[in-house]
Amino acid sequence: MAYTALYRKFRPLKFEDMVGQEHITRTIRNQIIAGRVGHAYLLNGGRGTGKTTTAKILARAVNCLNPQDGEPCNECEICKAAISRFFN
Repeated sequence: MAYTALYRKFRPLKFEDMVGQEHITRTIRNQIIAGRVGHAYLLNGGRGTGKTTTAKILARAVNCLNPQDGEPCNECEICKAAISRFFN
């Protein structure tokens, strides 16, 4: 049996699942909905604040074939490929 760290096992798959970063996730989702995604984002903070999770969800949302309200669908082939690569 392979060991999986808890932060990998329970990593959120959508912005709405992230806790404590509502002001950031709302801003990013609004940019995705408006189609005005920046060419770069600087994510800064201490350990465990959601920088990597935010980056992974943002990457899926920007490349998703069927984004829903600024969130990745997690159903299209691009989302599934990203989830299998990032979360396994």
